[in-house]
Amino acid sequence: MSNALLGSQIAGGNSAYTKPSMEFYPTPPDATAALLRELCIPNDQTIWEPACGEMDMADEMRRLGYTVYATDIITGVDFLAQTECKNDWIITNPPFSKSEEFIEKCAAFGRPFALLLKSQYWHAAKRKVLFEKHPPSVIMPLTWRPNFFSKSHGGGSPLMEVAWNVWFPM
Repeated sequence: MSNALLGSQIAGGNSAYTKPSMEFYPTPPDATAALLRELCIPNDQTIWEPACGEMDMADEMRRLGYTVYATDIITGVDFLAQTECKNDWIITNPPFSKSEEFIEKCAAFGRPFALLLKSQYWHAAKRKVLFEKHPPSVIMPLTWRPNFFSKSHGGGSPLMEVAWNVWFPM
């Protein structure tokens, strides 16, 4: 392995794999289950998963007894273009390049929401205004690194650390 490739992997990227199209990183069931276990959302509340991809998070939430409305831009429903939310919660792993827009859209709906973001998400100076406008109520870092490539690349040691960011609007 070249020093450049090793350095990239240590710094948090894994250039051994190409970036998935449309930033598709299927959320492993254990990351979803950990969030729901901590939040203790009553099972009679409905959840919108607006970036559902191949249904990984939605399937896990349903397995845990929740009613889930699952949509995705790849199936024709652009969350960022929606004008109303009829669900009690919004929970998703948004495309990283659209995370700021997802935060703004979720906040506009006035519902509690949880987004899975990179652990260092709020470390960027360019997000200071967003943080001041919509500070998360709680940030829940995972104590392990979820393997977002388990379906496409098998096992391995993933390098991306993530945290659930949760907002409880007033």
